[in-house]
Amino acid sequence: MKIKSILKLGTLALLTAALPACSFLDTDPQIIPDDGYYNSEQKLIYGLAGVYGVLNSEALYGNYYSLQIANADDLCYFNNYNNSESRPDRYNHSAGTAAIYDTWSKLYEGIKNANRYIEAVEKTEIDPGKLSVDIGLYIAEARFLRAYYHFLLAQAWGDMPLRVKATTSPNPNDVQMAATPQEQVLKWCADEIEATIPDLYEPIDNTPSRVSQTVAQGILARVYLFMAGESVKQIDGLDKKEMYRRAAYWANEVIASHKHDLNESYEEIFINMIRDQYDTQFHESMWEAEFLGDRTSATDWTNGRIGDLIGLRSQSGTTNYSEWACNYSYGYYNGSYTLWQLYWENDRTADETASATVIDKRLTWNLPGYNYRGMNNQKISYKNKAGETVTRYLQQTQSMFKTPWVYNNNFAMPDIEGLDQTIENAFDPADLVYDPTVMCAVRNAGKWRRETVYEKQMSAKSLYTTINFPILRYADVLLMYAEAINEYAGAPDDQAKEAIREIRKRTGVKTDESLLGDYRSFRDLVRNERGRELAFEGLRKWDLIRWGTFVEKMHNAGTNQPTENKYRNVSYTNYASANYANVTARHIYLPIPTKELAVNHALRQNPLW
Repeated sequence: MKIKSILKLGTLALLTAALPACSFLDTDPQIIPDDGYYNSEQKLIYGLAGVYGVLNSEALYGNYYSLQIANADDLCYFNNYNNSESRPDRYNHSAGTAAIYDTWSKLYEGIKNANRYIEAVEKTEIDPGKLSVDIGLYIAEARFLRAYYHFLLAQAWGDMPLRVKATTSPNPNDVQMAATPQEQVLKWCADEIEATIPDLYEPIDNTPSRVSQTVAQGILARVYLFMAGESVKQIDGLDKKEMYRRAAYWANEVIASHKHDLNESYEEIFINMIRDQYDTQFHESMWEAEFLGDRTSATDWTNGRIGDLIGLRSQSGTTNYSEWACNYSYGYYNGSYTLWQLYWENDRTADETASATVIDKRLTWNLPGYNYRGMNNQKISYKNKAGETVTRYLQQTQSMFKTPWVYNNNFAMPDIEGLDQTIENAFDPADLVYDPTVMCAVRNAGKWRRETVYEKQMSAKSLYTTINFPILRYADVLLMYAEAINEYAGAPDDQAKEAIREIRKRTGVKTDESLLGDYRSFRDLVRNERGRELAFEGLRKWDLIRWGTFVEKMHNAGTNQPTENKYRNVSYTNYASANYANVTARHIYLPIPTKELAVNHALRQNPLW
């Protein structure tokens, strides 16, 4: 695997629509060494990869933060209801829950690595003529990442220690640090990110593997939006309206750069990630947590669970793992009935030229109505269009079928092209529950579906993937601008209105112009649009918290269940009663881990915990 390096500005490069995603982390990231190490560009890259490297850990975007913590919202739920394990996505967690400690400690590991790297590189005496870029670029990236890790901590835990100096001392007194108020940490994060922007010029390959100017600007808009939210105390010298103004300003800086655009296809954004490719045509995916390999060797551990834990559920009729046809996936995360309604009930519009109903393409992509099931030598009988009964025996090579959800989670109706959908005795009678009218409201999250057609490079038996996780997309920038300018000015401007139109146009639906006119209707439209567009991308929970609606929306998701049997789903019913109902005001923030309190005696547990 080759080392990805940054080329000098002005260097010409031939860009294609999609390039292989050779991860920046494939630079053999090193533990940050002592002063004097950074005497070559290669070593500067190695050290910087060590700062980036926590992003792809199991504790962050590999699983715990991206799925268990950030995706536990009113639109997404953990469907393994028989699992009584203490988990943040079940809201039965405590200060002793392992995932919470691992996420906390991994973020501080990233901060520690950044501090050591910054201090060491600032002291280096390397000849600038031996570098392809100014050394300030490396320092700026590390400073940005340090601020970003602090932002994730402050967002999830509230008050927490602000650590901006390196320490390698074994003295336990050196870790005694009281929490800094959340609002102060967030203000520091905003100032620090803004300070890095002049030095974060765009890499010539313009891929989402590294932080760039526009990434910093987009994340800065996100920070200011959160600072303006209901959960954050007033910040000296900055009222809420000013923070909305700054959020709009930085989002507009990204828009005005003309370096990013909406991909013409919503599905293609995620197909590129599944194929381990960069989109170098539209650049909608601005920053991604990158993963390598499939954990098939003892050293190949820079990989995640995206597509395994939050993909289409795939099962096989054989216990021979080497014969799994569909890249086995647990599919533990489902879209809630609330998300299904957000598309189905509220987002159907009439075609401009016909009376036909148009369905938002994001519905069928994010919430596909099927699983995958592998069957070896499976006997199926069905009636063809002539009414004749046909019996076939399906071999393993023919065994990947799309099967729709039915209300009791059994499988039925293989999707065989050209055949009548009236099927008899498709499986064993005990398994067959076929009702052509069934359209279950609760479906697998399909955003990162592990279909063989997309993931050809993967080992069939691997449960770990190279699928990247999108930290920032251009669509989010447009939505942040629309929200921020509406809150600042009390009404949307023309650019905000057009942003909503463009996002919706790509999905095949038009915009109800009556919703664009006033503050309240536009606010509600933008909030719903964020749910439709960014579902399962780890942003919804923080949106609800900053809007001050988190507890209310979570309880509503628990009580908002379909009454007809054909729409019911046992996993959702059990989750709603046992988990959505658990949510209280204390869950706005995570508890300080017990292990951290045992070491740092200057810390105090968060209120209500």
